[in-house]
Amino acid sequence: MRNDFMIRKVNRVIQDFLRPIRLGIGKMIWDRKEKKSLELLQGDRVDMKKIKSILFLRYDGKIGDMVINTLLFREVKKVYPDIKIGVVGRGAAKDIIKFNPYVDEIYEYEKGKESSLGERVRAEGYDVVIDFSEMLRVNQMKLINLCGGKINIGLDKEDWKLFDLSVAENKDYKNTDHVTVRYGAYLKKLGIDSYKKQYDIYLEDSEEKITELDSVGIVLNPYGASKHKHFNSETLRFIIESLNSIGRDATLIYSPDKYVELQNFVKNNSDLNVKLAENIKSILDSAKIIKQSEGVITPDTSIVHIASVFNKKLISVYPPNGGKYGVDHLVWGPLDSENKMIFCQPASGVGEEIDINTFNKEEMKARIFKYWGECS
Repeated sequence: MRNDFMIRKVNRVIQDFLRPIRLGIGKMIWDRKEKKSLELLQGDRVDMKKIKSILFLRYDGKIGDMVINTLLFREVKKVYPDIKIGVVGRGAAKDIIKFNPYVDEIYEYEKGKESSLGERVRAEGYDVVIDFSEMLRVNQMKLINLCGGKINIGLDKEDWKLFDLSVAENKDYKNTDHVTVRYGAYLKKLGIDSYKKQYDIYLEDSEEKITELDSVGIVLNPYGASKHKHFNSETLRFIIESLNSIGRDATLIYSPDKYVELQNFVKNNSDLNVKLAENIKSILDSAKIIKQSEGVITPDTSIVHIASVFNKKLISVYPPNGGKYGVDHLVWGPLDSENKMIFCQPASGVGEEIDINTFNKEEMKARIFKYWGECS
């Protein structure tokens, strides 16, 4: 186990050393633009009277980010209903916009196939291409270049030739602002100064039918983006016992690969009032259950954002100290500021990962009672 840790640590050091070299070479190759369409700009904004199509790049596959992006699609269409909106998506994140009426075209992103996707997009002639990446990898630089957007908008890309407009920190937004403020800065580049921050998920036409639940109670999602952000069995049991003590049942949701694990948990904890939702095949199925629920408990920000769609009471557990840059809890927190966050303890040592299960249990129990105990 110790040897595995050392190998991973050495590998991280090597990758950290090589990354800026790779990115520098990639920037030399792809940071260029054949033609500057300055006639489509009015100062630091796009002249929207001359725009017929916008492509949003969401190739990272992050479900929560796609949920937040839905506010952009809606607000653009509200002001410019005839503009074509395309979205490049990846994996399960594409399901979030599968039935979104404000999205006209969805493109599948596959790593290594940037050339074919770029050629397809270029042939369709998008006027504006919008990217949200804080740091561009080489394959992403390549895709943006090949898309051939007349106007490219990026995040903090003032010194790039590839981008015509940049949403700039400390000018258009602050690094402590919620992400919806940052996305509002993108809308301003498109001539939209006033916007609604609510997110959208459309479920009505979903062909997948989950097992009907008599009652959902409180939705409990145990899984985060990495194993260090998963609730363990002891934490799950504690949360469910706390809910049961005030007369509330829990319903477990999951990604399909975690079904058997949770099935075993339910079998081994038969004294608890807990349901395991059946037939979850996609993130939209989990969203349906969240919509029916009284509230949500989760360590995962994608579920936080989905709960925000349906204005649910929410208990979310976050890493301490705002993550690597100290602001993650401010930028990626719940849309409703009333839904306060609980934080786990810092990592025990240098190079160690945090353990999401080290949050204050009494704080969790008090929050559960505050949200759902007083109406029992």
